[in-house]
Amino acid sequence: MAFLMHSISTNFSNASKPCRSRARSSGFGLLQVLLLISVMAGLAAMTYLQWRERSAVESSKQERQALASANRALEAFVTVMNRLPCPDINRDGEEDCVSGGQKGWLPTVTLGLAGADAGVSVGQLRYLVQRGAGANDLTLLTDSWRPLAYDEDGATYTAMRDTAPSGTYTSDVLTLTDFCQRLEVGRTTSYAVGMAGVNTSPVRSTGYALVHPGLGDANGNAGLFDGANSPADSLVEDPLRRPLLAQYDDIVLERSHASLLASLHCYPLIDSINSIALGVDVIEQVHGMREENIQDATQAIVFAALGAAMTAVETTATVLEGISDFGNAAADFALCAASLGFAVNACAAGGIHVAAGSMAGPGIALNAASLAANIAAAAMAGQAMALADGSYDLSKVCPAVDLSVALAAAEKEVNDARAAREAVEAAVTRKANELAAARIARDAAIVALRGYVRAGAVSTDIDLRVDRLMAAAGGWGTSSYERDKVDQQVQLYQDSVDNWNKQVNEYQSMKDNRVALLAQVDSDIAALDAQIAAATTAAAKAPLQKARGEKASQRVLLNDATVLQAELDKAIVERSKAQANLDASLASSITANNNFGSARATYQSTHGLLYNAGSYGRYDGAGAALLPGCIGNCISPFVDTTGNVRASIVDLFGASSLDPSLDAKYLLPVKLEKQLTALQAELDAAKTRETGVTNLYQELVAQTSSPPHCVISSGSVTPMPIARALEILLRSDQKGGMR
Repeated sequence: MAFLMHSISTNFSNASKPCRSRARSSGFGLLQVLLLISVMAGLAAMTYLQWRERSAVESSKQERQALASANRALEAFVTVMNRLPCPDINRDGEEDCVSGGQKGWLPTVTLGLAGADAGVSVGQLRYLVQRGAGANDLTLLTDSWRPLAYDEDGATYTAMRDTAPSGTYTSDVLTLTDFCQRLEVGRTTSYAVGMAGVNTSPVRSTGYALVHPGLGDANGNAGLFDGANSPADSLVEDPLRRPLLAQYDDIVLERSHASLLASLHCYPLIDSINSIALGVDVIEQVHGMREENIQDATQAIVFAALGAAMTAVETTATVLEGISDFGNAAADFALCAASLGFAVNACAAGGIHVAAGSMAGPGIALNAASLAANIAAAAMAGQAMALADGSYDLSKVCPAVDLSVALAAAEKEVNDARAAREAVEAAVTRKANELAAARIARDAAIVALRGYVRAGAVSTDIDLRVDRLMAAAGGWGTSSYERDKVDQQVQLYQDSVDNWNKQVNEYQSMKDNRVALLAQVDSDIAALDAQIAAATTAAAKAPLQKARGEKASQRVLLNDATVLQAELDKAIVERSKAQANLDASLASSITANNNFGSARATYQSTHGLLYNAGSYGRYDGAGAALLPGCIGNCISPFVDTTGNVRASIVDLFGASSLDPSLDAKYLLPVKLEKQLTALQAELDAAKTRETGVTNLYQELVAQTSSPPHCVISSGSVTPMPIARALEILLRSDQKGGMR
């Protein structure tokens, strides 16, 4: 806008100097300018009101997406490492376990999220993790869990881990079951001072919690986080504490011990190993406890079938989630490339989605091991059943596993990813060919222009004018791109100033009309309560409850004049900061526009010197003068090169003498180079997507083509050797059971 007004005022001033009276009678007057500004201001105000509403919704969505992304990364870390990471205390991205601290920053490097922008996404999150004493420390991995003891004669599996009769069982098997055991200990342990907890009344312990700072320092403590989220202690605020206009705008995501037990499927996981332990017991006791073993074997078969079915469902979910993550990553990187890196959120999110999608492959491999363990357990139980009850229908023993949905989804995604990659490759090829042709056309046009100027001579007096015109056009292109980039920054800071100015006006209005507004808010809340009571469905109540919450927040602010004044003062300070940023960006914009104006003037000058060169000398190879050349009005005799030279200038730089055209032959290659760079970045993302989903598909094909064996022989009275059964139990325990 500053540049526009400067240009208008400059042109108006320049135009008025030669003939001031004529400008007053027929020029673009001050009244018209003011009317135009008024119309533009009205349109800007309408646009801002719409933007503000969308901005609030989008900001909340992005904050919760950051928390969800970090939560998924922590769950993936637990799945692989069988523990939670320690907090990052010094903000280097690495977990700091030696410090003993329970609250710090999310360790993005440890979680494989090092590509995330620390000021935009998951790198700015607060992280609290339970590091209570003993078995309540969720960042440690020790041999905490034992299979259930089914044997009644005292030879329990706990004892087998220490002194197995066969000598094949081992101790210190570290898997997810050990982490599950620590979660169970934490779930049943009452809160004590020093444990990680949530600031409720009474304080409750938690597994871990993530905190997003919201839009900034709401409580004015010179830190991003508000309330209990700020100190480096062991507490965070209750997730149910709603963001208010005053003193608090953080968002807390808490994962209790119980929720982690459920999301990690700890109980089915432990049951899967216990079912194998039960199968071992069935084999050991088959001769002496026939009737009892029939009941136990039936239970083991049910456990194995349930575990296999759950594994198939989770495999499908893992594949679909991986497909979604790789697809989102491709879209994010495409947007990042197309915006030349300005879409910061998309660039950061692309790395997060790639990391999440990459976790799907190991997850499928773990599911395959779990599926094999479940089928092995079913085979053991079925074998025991065959020994104990010859009438049992053994066809019901082996679990049915259906991965067809996952396989079909993965195959479709492979085809879609391949088609997307081929489409981008074709676009890259077309753009590269277009660029090559543009370069050839540019070089040919330059040669033609030189030839037309010389008109058969070896050299002329104005040869350098061609070089200077090309250099001026290149300088114009560089300054034009830089000006556009700076103007984008100006717009961003202008939006920030407008936003804070609106906030200041709202707070000032609330302060000036506090009593009347408070009465109106009370009336509105009463009306909303009546509407909520009358609503018959959750869908009808949801928007009413949201509106009531907003009114309640407004009432809290109106009811406390001191807090309201503090919010007003804070908004004024923030507006000043935003204005300072805007002023700095406007200064940069002025510089960029001045550089562009200088480059433009240089181009116009060099263009005129060649386009209207007049008479100039022409020389042969020996330096002897030939008949002069002429571009424009010249005195005979001369060689008239006007038509060819001017047509060649238009062909190379465009028809305007004021600015070269980006689509004319000289600057078109620069434009195509930028487009090709963006397409190549998009192609990289498409290849990443194709590679990821192809790996998922191949893993599934391998599973479906070579399913685990489930063979049961009938009529035999020889149970499986206990050493073999213990070996299977050990392997299942080592692989972490069912995932």
